[in-house]
Amino acid sequence: MEMKQEILECRQRLDSTLSKPDLVNADSIASLIKEKLVASSGSSKNGNYVQNRTVEVTNFLEMLRSASGYENKASISHSNLHKDWKLKQDSDQLRVMYREGSHGSPFHTLLAEGFADGPMDVCLCVSWESTLYKKWWPQYSIPTFKIVRSSCLKKVRIGEEISFIRVKVPWPLVDREAVLHYFEIEYFREDLILVLIKTISDMEHIGVGTNGFSRDVIPEAKDAVRIDLVGGCVLQKVNGARCYFR
Repeated sequence: MEMKQEILECRQRLDSTLSKPDLVNADSIASLIKEKLVASSGSSKNGNYVQNRTVEVTNFLEMLRSASGYENKASISHSNLHKDWKLKQDSDQLRVMYREGSHGSPFHTLLAEGFADGPMDVCLCVSWESTLYKKWWPQYSIPTFKIVRSSCLKKVRIGEEISFIRVKVPWPLVDREAVLHYFEIEYFREDLILVLIKTISDMEHIGVGTNGFSRDVIPEAKDAVRIDLVGGCVLQKVNGARCYFR
């Protein structure tokens, strides 16, 4: 009972943090992104870049808030577009939920949250560094499901990079692959780190002014189906040796 109470308290703390005005108001989110841009590249003049990242981070924060019982005006419009969450697992270490996409959408949502045993910097590296994925991602032979390639294509700046992931799936399906864009910001007032992860579509217009990188770094798809996803993770410090993730 005591262990169950601990995860409930950490979950409530994260819910409370995600409802802070700094993480709800679009102007405040834009200020956090500008601070990140100045710290990593010494410049904050790229208005289109900041605007695009603000929209993406705002949408992701709304996705995170939709998994909590917190209700506010910023999350109602997002929640009404989707069906209810379905609880799949709930223990003193982990909660797993699933939600169908809105009508006509190919996207379904999976959510996991719970404890990660390790300092914040270690947990961030495990979730961020694509070259480490083979060391912890399940590598199944029967049926086949394993990562066959994971590499960094370009480090755009501190806290932002492009990676390539290729997964072997059961026959007769061909391999799946994704070009992933990672973007990380900190909110240290509440011991919080947010990592936004989204795929780069073949149809998406890419430019240095709006994205911070060019399409030259993205390889062409060969003998594989390139998939789309949007999501990420948020980490909040529990103590020096543990953090809570969603």
